[in-house]
Amino acid sequence: MADAAVLNLGLVDSINAITLGEPGSRTFNLTASSDRGEAIVWMEKEQLLQVGITLKQLIETRESTADPVPFDAGPPGFEPPITAEFKTGEMSLRHDSGSDVFTLRTQDPGGSEDASAVVREIEFSFKRADAEKLSEEILRIVAAGRPPCPLCGGPLNPGGGHFCVKVNGHYTGQE
Repeated sequence: MADAAVLNLGLVDSINAITLGEPGSRTFNLTASSDRGEAIVWMEKEQLLQVGITLKQLIETRESTADPVPFDAGPPGFEPPITAEFKTGEMSLRHDSGSDVFTLRTQDPGGSEDASAVVREIEFSFKRADAEKLSEEILRIVAAGRPPCPLCGGPLNPGGGHFCVKVNGHYTGQE
């Protein structure tokens, strides 16, 4: 296997949060693309929610730069274009105040089914307007899932019930 490397998409042209499936069995990903390639990063709903919340907090607490400096994305890491896809482990999100650009870096925990995969980390950057749109999109997607139980906060099954810990695990479904 070749040495694992970082795929750096640079400043992306497109970034979207996507969900597939019905509430209770949905899967989630972030898809980003640039002239350097495309990345599809699969994640748990809670991970996606944290990206949305963190973006929202960074947008609200970091001032917009009136005269931003050009963003330097660095080398792509691979000969572009390349497509990479994996389920993420650790993620980090940062804001460059000089260019007013946000960067997400995500790592494959090493459990990829494709043992020959050389991309183990993906990094991509996006402008403030894209960050605002993405944060709103993520929060809307997560909120569209199963509603929470009013007693324990756990997700209700389609039809309204579930096994609730607040009532000793008894089913609180609708009869």
